[in-house]
Amino acid sequence: MTDRLGIIFLLRYLYENTDMDHTVTSMQLRNILRENGYAADPRTIRKDAQILADSGFDIIITEQNGVPTRYHYGAREWDMTELMILTDAVSSAQFITQKKTEAIIGKLAVLAGKQHRSSLVPQVYVSAHIKARNDKLLYIIEKIALGIRNNKKIAFKILNYNTNKRQVQRHNGEVYVISPYNTIWKGDRYYVVGYSDKRNTVISVRIDRMTLPELLEEDAVPRPADYNVQDYADTVTKMYGGPAEEVTLRCRTELMDNIIDKFGRDVRISNVTTTTFDATAPAAVSGTFLAWVFEYAGRMTVLAPESARKMYSDMLHSAMDDMTDGK
Repeated sequence: MTDRLGIIFLLRYLYENTDMDHTVTSMQLRNILRENGYAADPRTIRKDAQILADSGFDIIITEQNGVPTRYHYGAREWDMTELMILTDAVSSAQFITQKKTEAIIGKLAVLAGKQHRSSLVPQVYVSAHIKARNDKLLYIIEKIALGIRNNKKIAFKILNYNTNKRQVQRHNGEVYVISPYNTIWKGDRYYVVGYSDKRNTVISVRIDRMTLPELLEEDAVPRPADYNVQDYADTVTKMYGGPAEEVTLRCRTELMDNIIDKFGRDVRISNVTTTTFDATAPAAVSGTFLAWVFEYAGRMTVLAPESARKMYSDMLHSAMDDMTDGK
């Protein structure tokens, strides 16, 4: 074994197995090095530890009467609270497959050190049944990122579940081409936002529903002058697609938390009474948005614009017709 390999082993051992509460004595470290075939002379250990410290690694050497007695790895780039937050975020992200979730959490656990790995378990439980099944997710994200960085279009197909619960290509394998601008994480879903050649407008696509994109040679369409990723995230992805417009909802007072959760604190509140209030905010009016309104039927309704009000009324009548036909 070479001295170079010995110093690498020393660094790895101290990083993975020690901290300020779990130090290793000089004798213990000497035996560990010997067992693994490395030089274990006390002077060599101290010299290698000092080289690592001088190189920027936080190797702490405790001395007694000028003689090294204990060693440990000091401050870490990530503390346990930060790692726990990241672990919970990965665990709760529905767009990451269960297999990839376990792999990423395993890598995060290494950063915590051996003594704390068992404590780094997700505190947020998400059923594996709702985790994504697309195991090519990271490769898809990488291709999207390449398109954004290189200002190139990407082409892909979209997957949907059929009645047999199997993923099939939408519209018989139709190829979608977009100029990718940004990726957005909203509501535990991951989206790519870009300009659609076919629709001649900016759209969002769930990344876990995409096939592996092809990076095209064709330059991306420049971002529209009025494009703002934050505005788009708030009005389109948040409300699940459709034309964005100002929508006014009349709500029971107990729904204020729900309104703030959905639209944020910038939502405009008016006509406050002892039992109701009106909330106005930009929203992408669509069937899915109106289905969200319907969750609070009897406590929330659409006041304006008239087009959204009519769309909601038509949806309700259609639902009643479906109930009648089902008898």
